[in-house]
Order: sequence, then C-alpha cells, then structure tokens
Amino acid sequence: MKVFLFVLSLFFLISCGAGHIPFWKQNAAADTANFIESSFIGNELYASKYFDKMLEDFRMTVDPDEVVKAYLTKCITEFALLEYSECREAADMLPLLKNEENIAYYNFVSGKARKSEDFPKKYRDIFEVSQNCNTEKANSELSSEKDPTTLLIKASFLVKNNCYDAETAGTAIKAASEEGWKKAVLKYLALQLSYFEKHSDRQNAELVKKRMELVVSE
Repeated sequence: MKVFLFVLSLFFLISCGAGHIPFWKQNAAADTANFIESSFIGNELYASKYFDKMLEDFRMTVDPDEVVKAYLTKCITEFALLEYSECREAADMLPLLKNEENIAYYNFVSGKARKSEDFPKKYRDIFEVSQNCNTEKANSELSSEKDPTTLLIKASFLVKNNCYDAETAGTAIKAASEEGWKKAVLKYLALQLSYFEKHSDRQNAELVKKRMELVVSE
C-alpha cells in the first residue's frame, strides 16, 4: 500500500499517535484506504466490500463518534467524485456525536456549512477563496494542494459552489490520472467537456471527447 494512500485514509478518521495502536484502528486504516482507492478507480464491487469491512471495524468500538466516520468517509469520497448528497446515514447519528470535527465534516459534505468556522480546518482556505469567487485564486489554491484526495475534494467543492473553470477540472484530471483513478478521471473529463461545450469551445471539447472515448473503449 502506498504511504500516501495510507496517510490520506487518516485525513479525519484515526489519530494514531505513538505507542500502542489497537487492532481495530489498524484494520480501519487499511479498509478505509482500500475503499477510497476502489471507489476512485471505479471498482464498485470492491468498494462495497471494503465499505462493509470499514463499517464493521468502527462498530467494534460501539462509539458513535467512531462509527459515523465510516459513513462520513463514504460521503466525502462520493463528494470528491462530484456526487453530492445530504449524507443521511451520518445525519441520523448527529444527536449522538460529541466530536466537533466529525460534525464539521458532516456540515461540509452535506452542504450545511455556511461560515469558515463550520468547516473542517483543512478546507477553510478553499472556502474563503470561493467567497466572492475569483477562479484564478481558486485554481492557485487548488494547484498548491499536494495530496490527491484532498485536491479532488477541494475541486469538487469549487464545482459545487460554481467557482471553477476548465483549469479547475484539468488540475483534478491530472491528479487523478497520475494515481490511476479511472472513475475520477472520467468524472472530471465529463465536467471539463461540459464547460467547453457551454462556452462554445468546440476544439477543446473535441479533444476531451477523444480522450474519453480512448479510455472508455479499453
């Protein structure tokens, strides 16, 4: 397993400090990473399998603030793929939650966050940039992100808030392509195609279509 993928699987889920790491945390980290990877590749069968395993890992704790992380992971992964939802399974658990960061992630992925303090700390910068949108600044912020999963999440947030252009999609395409995340690449290629068509850029639209046909025809 790539080190970066293991790290990104811990983006808000598991705090593994020095010392003893419980077995369930080790399993949760691995299954979370595999779920995210399978989802971005487009292997739905394996994604479903790893989600079930991930959920069972967190349920071992009988702690709502741990169990909800499985549902939040699913929602944030779908969010990165431009698939937006209210994350209802996590919403049903809100009265039981005490961890403010979990609540912040729920507010973020469900679209209920309205001010910077409502967002998870790592996404506050992209929120600030999206206010009174300047796509040049937004794309600069996006391109400076080194973690590919976080980059896709930020790109999707910009799209959801209509603060994006072809370059935004291109940055996401490049990051996903380098990781071999076929489904993610196709999602953002489709977004870029729609942008070019909307702006009557036929030449670039045709190039995107050819790239998509190349991938789909494999």
